[in-house]
Amino acid sequence: TACAARRAAGGVVALTEAVLRGEISSGFALVRPPGHHACEDRMAGFCFLNSVAVAARAALSPRGGLRRVLVVDWDVHHGDGTQAIFEEDPAVLFFSLHRFGRGFFPGTGAASCV
Repeated sequence: TACAARRAAGGVVALTEAVLRGEISSGFALVRPPGHHACEDRMAGFCFLNSVAVAARAALSPRGGLRRVLVVDWDVHHGDGTQAIFEEDPAVLFFSLHRFGRGFFPGTGAASCV
């Protein structure tokens, strides 16, 4: 599982870097495990590394050269880990499309939290 998580995160970073270098015009990373529940200091919801957070940080690094990043998380579950990682970062706008309801994992992401 640790190996799969590292490969997923590495694949998303490689895709991001290829777009930034202009080798491809766009990309879509469909990886498992997805990672959007993992926080900076803990894993959660079967997510060990937050692949999109790692890629966003790479894009914002001096090597990546971006000043701002938009993360769109489209999944049945709220990307609570990604939100927690970037909540105070003005360089990243996190947008989550998910189901919300009583008893539905992870129980976060209500419209009132925007």
